[in-house]
Amino acid sequence: MIENIDAFLNERKELWLKDRLKKAENETAIAELQQQANEKFDLSEWLPDAAKRVTQLSMVSHPSKFSHPSARTSSVIVRAKQANDGYLRSGNVDYPLDVFGNAAAMDVYKFLSLQLTDQYTVLDGFEQDHQDLIQHIEQASLDFKTLKQAFLVIKHGENVNKTDHLIKQVYFPIKQAEYHLLSILTPSGLMTQLKQKIDALRFSEQTKQAKEKRKKNEHDAEGYADIYDLTVTAYGGTQPQNVSVLNSQNAGRAYLLSSCPPILEKRMIRLPKTDFFAQCLYRKNYQESFMQLHKFMQLDLNNIDIRTAIYNIIQFVTDQILLQALRTREYATEGWSNQDYYANLPKVQRIWLDKIHQKEREADNDWCDELSKEIARWILRSYEKIISDAYTLGTSELLDVKQHVEKSLQQAKEFF
Repeated sequence: MIENIDAFLNERKELWLKDRLKKAENETAIAELQQQANEKFDLSEWLPDAAKRVTQLSMVSHPSKFSHPSARTSSVIVRAKQANDGYLRSGNVDYPLDVFGNAAAMDVYKFLSLQLTDQYTVLDGFEQDHQDLIQHIEQASLDFKTLKQAFLVIKHGENVNKTDHLIKQVYFPIKQAEYHLLSILTPSGLMTQLKQKIDALRFSEQTKQAKEKRKKNEHDAEGYADIYDLTVTAYGGTQPQNVSVLNSQNAGRAYLLSSCPPILEKRMIRLPKTDFFAQCLYRKNYQESFMQLHKFMQLDLNNIDIRTAIYNIIQFVTDQILLQALRTREYATEGWSNQDYYANLPKVQRIWLDKIHQKEREADNDWCDELSKEIARWILRSYEKIISDAYTLGTSELLDVKQHVEKSLQQAKEFF
């Protein structure tokens, strides 16, 4: 593809002539400009000039100008090995090297980036002594080796490592009273890959069609994906080319993924460590029921309507307790109560709340009798705690409430 070099020079020549020809006053001036352009953009003239200007450019993997436009560092090209370590890092992502330097010399980089073959660029041709490139340059009466040495400066540069005070610095301790001073640089290739993948995900033709179907409430077989809470950063202002070539290609824009901590929803179900009644039931949730219960008890009447009202309140509270127990059982993983963390939970409660004890619940009724007593005690204690002038309730009231609880348990077999 040597013809790509000739096409590139012709394009540069036409661009150089465009504005100048508009200002030409006569045919003589036009002819002089065209002659000047032919000489300036002839390979034998342009290539040596480009070889001089290439020193104004540096090919890097981590440009320093993302940190500060005036930063001057050595050209860093990271040669990291690929590894299946699960990290998004240099070596694990294939991306082209970036270039920074004098924006006026970027035409040299474009020349070196031209495709010499399907696999090689012009820069690769200089590195690997490609015969077609050698022949084309020597036909222009130029010395290939001299040009090769000049152009490869863009990639190899000086064998000196230097940082800049404008770069972010981190003191990293290694031994007592010893440290490494690390200069934080930007992996522009990784940033570019991220932007390209996100843009493809969000703005591809398939995504546009899927979104259009969604607006019309139509089905799309593939659907689409999106990424929320993206932050767009800008580098270089109105002159992104002053930062780097990749930054210029991205119009100075880069994406930052959200790194905020997740917003955790409060868990509605709490597994009891020592006591279900103390740790999973909240008396204030039953305050209204106990206040109604107290009102009926204050009437000092003993008829069927009052007894029925009191029974309904106790049954309602009992049903709410059983419902909370069912939620706990369905929420938790089977066998959770066998963990050491829950070793102090009473056995009857473990049988009641853990799905793993289903057969034991069905085969034995002793646990049910003990559970009825615990529910009845909690109801009476809660009534006394919530109502400031509560009646003092004794054994007879406990047995009466226990009977009501047992009836509720019989009516709620699905809880067991």
